[in-house]
Amino acid sequence: MIKGDLVLTVPNPHNKEISVDLQVRILKQARISREEWISR
Repeated sequence: MIKGDLVLTVPNPHNKEISVDLQVRILKQARISREEWISR
């Protein structure tokens, strides 16, 4: 995930979909709102 000069690598060693809870935590760390994520 890239936002401006922020680059966030999301590891997924299990090759499965990530849970909603994990996605919410990742977006919080990246300071990306749910609306911003959905609009991309």
